[in-house]
Amino acid sequence: MTSTSTPNPLSQRLFNDDDKGDIDPFALFEEWFAEAKVSEPNDPHAMAVATVDANGLPDVRIVLMNARDHRGPVFFTNFDSRKGEELKAHPKAGLVFHWKSLRRQVRMRGRSRLSPRPKPTPISPPARGCPRLVPRPPSSRGRSIARPI
Repeated sequence: MTSTSTPNPLSQRLFNDDDKGDIDPFALFEEWFAEAKVSEPNDPHAMAVATVDANGLPDVRIVLMNARDHRGPVFFTNFDSRKGEELKAHPKAGLVFHWKSLRRQVRMRGRSRLSPRPKPTPISPPARGCPRLVPRPPSSRGRSIARPI
């Protein structure tokens, strides 16, 4: 793993004004997320997710990314919650990952959609064994998944 003092190849290109080539934003995210998993003391997969209510006012909360792919991050949410109701009514969201130890943030925004439950990964354990979900009462456990796109 590369330390924060030695940027990875895409980071070097990003900050090189002479490099005019395209950089895949998802590849850059993967590079930075790998660094964040090493350098962040807590929850490198935590992200602020913003939605809007019926009056167009923003609501922001911190959620955990449970999986990710070329379409974007996946997070669990209860669609009976305020966040869930807002996503159903206005299927658009913005999100920010802030990695203070790296002095970096990643912003994404776009349409969100329902997605089938992802297969378990190291950051998406099955609900039965997930230490973040098991202690919570069943009514507060996420029942659906939203994916900002």
